[in-house]
Amino acid sequence: MLSKNQIKILRGLQRKKERKNSGLYIVEGKKIVQEILNSKDDWVELYATKSWLEQYPEYILLENVYEITDKDLTQVSSFKTPNDVMLLLKQKAKTDFLDVHSSDLVLALDGIKDPGNMGTIIRLADWFGVGHILCTSDSVDQYNPKVIQSAMGSLSRVNIHYGDLVQMLMQLKSHKIYACDLNGDSIYDASFNEKAILIMGSESHGISIEVLKMVDFTVTIPSVSNTGIDSLNVASATAISLSLFCSK
Repeated sequence: MLSKNQIKILRGLQRKKERKNSGLYIVEGKKIVQEILNSKDDWVELYATKSWLEQYPEYILLENVYEITDKDLTQVSSFKTPNDVMLLLKQKAKTDFLDVHSSDLVLALDGIKDPGNMGTIIRLADWFGVGHILCTSDSVDQYNPKVIQSAMGSLSRVNIHYGDLVQMLMQLKSHKIYACDLNGDSIYDASFNEKAILIMGSESHGISIEVLKMVDFTVTIPSVSNTGIDSLNVASATAISLSLFCSK
């Protein structure tokens, strides 16, 4: 059974302010926890039901493993239906921005607010070997529980830099900047520089005027449908765009 203090700490980590102050975050659910455990990433504490621990007895005797009741799990989980196990982890140390300069392809996100989209994009970056994502300060927190669920274990392998996107782009003179925009040229006809930045815009507002001023080329994913669909989900558009960037 968890103490009142443990419950208070774990529940508090559902809020961005508490995550920022503590430098900790929570991962929940069998699949994602198992992926992290298999990756040998460092973790702080593990909380699991009796049934989960019986399935993975190698964790039972570890000092930082706590058996948790279904009732306690319901109190601290961000899930409507909690799922047997959660991990408490330290947030990654900030990566030196100089490391971005050596990357051939960098992803930039302008005002991505939906946590499901953000998490999926992080997972896509991991899949396509993109090691760095630049995010505007108003983009959703990478440690938001819904981001974590969508990103799965990819969060530990992709470096995310928050800040003034214009200022970050100005530091990457060696990269050509591409923006995925409805008014751009067909992405299928584009030729890509060896060092490139791909900017994806907010789900509702697109790419800001200030950021568009930094762009060298605008590209779009042309529709072949006449059904009147006006745009793609930003995560879907990112998947198509990264696939094309990485294939040329």
